[in-house]
Amino acid sequence: MPSKNGYDWSDFNLPPVIDQHSIAKHEVICDYLKRYIRVFTKNPTIEKFRINLIDGFAGGGRYRLPNTSDIVPGSPLLLLKTMKEAEAEVNASGRRKHFQIDANYYFVEIDEAAFRHLEFALSEHGYSSHDKIKSLKTGFLDALPAIMADIKKRQRSPRNIFILDQYGYKDVPTKTIRGIFKEFPKSTEVILTFSTDSLINYMSHDPRYVSSLTKINLEGLLENPELQNKNDVSKSRLLIEQLLYEEIKEQCGASFLTPFFIVSQKSNRSYWLIHLSSHPTARNEMLLTHWDSQNTFEHHGGDGLNMMLGYNPTLEALANQETFDFYFDDDANKRVIAALLEEIPKYIERHEGLNVQDLIFDTCNNSPATLSQYKEALFTLQSSKVLKILTSSNQQRRVADTINFEDQIVISKQLIFLLS
Repeated sequence: MPSKNGYDWSDFNLPPVIDQHSIAKHEVICDYLKRYIRVFTKNPTIEKFRINLIDGFAGGGRYRLPNTSDIVPGSPLLLLKTMKEAEAEVNASGRRKHFQIDANYYFVEIDEAAFRHLEFALSEHGYSSHDKIKSLKTGFLDALPAIMADIKKRQRSPRNIFILDQYGYKDVPTKTIRGIFKEFPKSTEVILTFSTDSLINYMSHDPRYVSSLTKINLEGLLENPELQNKNDVSKSRLLIEQLLYEEIKEQCGASFLTPFFIVSQKSNRSYWLIHLSSHPTARNEMLLTHWDSQNTFEHHGGDGLNMMLGYNPTLEALANQETFDFYFDDDANKRVIAALLEEIPKYIERHEGLNVQDLIFDTCNNSPATLSQYKEALFTLQSSKVLKILTSSNQQRRVADTINFEDQIVISKQLIFLLS
C-alpha cells in the first residue's frame, strides 16, 4: 500500500519514482552543504569539524529516475555522500594535516514501509551498523526532544543543520522551529520545504482548514482583513504568499531567511525551499547556491530591497507594483544591481547614520541580493559621488571587495537636497 505521502516503499526492487522538483531540491541542499564546509574550514589549522545533520522526513532512502528507472539515492544517502566528498575536497586543498568531518546523522521516518526501505538502503551501502547514524522510526515532532538532548549531551556549542522536507505544510509548526533556534541559538540552520499551493488553494474558514493552520501556528493568516473577500483572494496569490512569508519570518525566530520556489513539473505544485539561520554568512551562501543553480528556483516580486513586495501588504499596494517571475540568471543579476543602485540611496536617506551591517541586516531578508552585489552597488554609488563608504579611520574604500560591515555610509549633501 502506498504511504500517505503518495510514495510506495513496499518493494525493495522497485522504489518510487522521484519527482523532478525533488531532484532539484536535493542538488541545492548538497551544494549548500559543500559550501558550508568550505566556509567553516578556511582556517588550514582546523583538523576536525563537528556537525549534526538531522533529516526529519527521511523517506525510504532510494528512488527511481522518471525516464531511465535507474535507482538514485534519497536524502539520507546523499547527506552521507556529500560529507564524504566535502572532506575529500578539503584534504585535496593542500593541507599539511589530515582533515576529518565528524558528523552525526539522525534519520527520522514515521512510515513503516519507508523506514524498512531506508534500513535496506543504508545496509546496501555499508551503513547498517554505523555508530554515527541513528535511524528513528517515529514522527519528527516526537523524535525532536531526544535528538536535542543527545546533541546537548555530546557538544557544548553544536553546529546543526535540520533538513525538514515535509510533503505538504502541516507537519512542522513554526513554534517548533522557534524552539530549535531558542535551544541552539548560535550555529543552527533549518532547511524547510513548504507546499504553498497546498495551503493557498484551500484557504477558507472551514473548521478543518482552520485546525490545520492552528496546528502550525499560522491561523493569523485568516484574520487579515485583506483576505476576507474571496474574489480578491482568488486573484491575489502574491499577496497571500507575502502574508505567509511575513508570518513565517515573524514566528520562526531566525534572524535570516531565504524563501524561493521549486515548481514541480509532475504535480504543477509550488514548494518553498526556506533556509533559516542566525548568521548572515549562512544566508549569503544559500543565496549563492540559488544563483549557481540558474533557472531551478524562482520567486515572484521585486529584485531590489523589496523582493517580497513590502512590509505592510495590501491588495491596493500589490496592484500598483510591477511583479515578475524572478530567475537567478544573468539578466536577474543586472536587474538586482540596477534596483540596488536606485533603492539604496532612498533607504539610507530615510535611515540616517547607517553602517554597512545595518543596511544589509535590515534589508537582506526581503532581497535576492548577495553580499557581493550589495558591495558592488555601494561602491558604484560611491564612484558616482552619491554616497561615501568610510572606514574606521575615515578613509574611503578604494575596492568593493574590501567593504566590511563596520564601514559607515555617508550620503552626499547634494543627494539629500535632491531627495528632500
